Amino acid sequence: MSEASGHALPPLDLAWESDEAPEELRRLILFQACDEWFALPIAWVREIQPLEGVTRVPNAPPEVLGIMNLRGRILTLFDLATGLGIPPGTRPPTHAVVLDFSDPDLHIALAAQRIAQVREVPAATVEAAARDGVGALEGILGLDGRVVGLLDLGRVFARHLPEWGVTIEPPAAG
Repeated sequence: MSEASGHALPPLDLAWESDEAPEELRRLILFQACDEWFALPIAWVREIQPLEGVTRVPNAPPEVLGIMNLRGRILTLFDLATGLGIPPGTRPPTHAVVLDFSDPDLHIALAAQRIAQVREVPAATVEAAARDGVGALEGILGLDGRVVGLLDLGRVFARHLPEWGVTIEPPAAG
């Protein structure tokens, strides 16, 4: 129909077809912990929860901040600073990034000071992390003027995975 009859024509799609493969994008959730910015593939994140009612656990490993009740399930909260051997942040954590290890009985979270957003970033923008730095990073990238460390959960939790009976496979692209 024409505009004269009161209906607008739909816009034309003038995109040219290309032989080039589409650029691979990675969906990452950005968060701040230990005053540093980190990212995780969204496939690893089950949910984000406010930090409320954390209970310290006597004789727990130093990287365990404590436990909290999440809808009747016990969630173990980990501190990235201790786990990665970096200085703690200047502000206390306010959120729990609840992780998804594809095991419904494993309830693990990372303490975060701030949750930013979910972003799609070109996979080519992730630079491999140097092995002499924080060994738990898959890579680093620059976003909005910040340096962001892309966490490798297999390395972050390397010493805990055998006791949990979990093998980490890279998450499906997402």
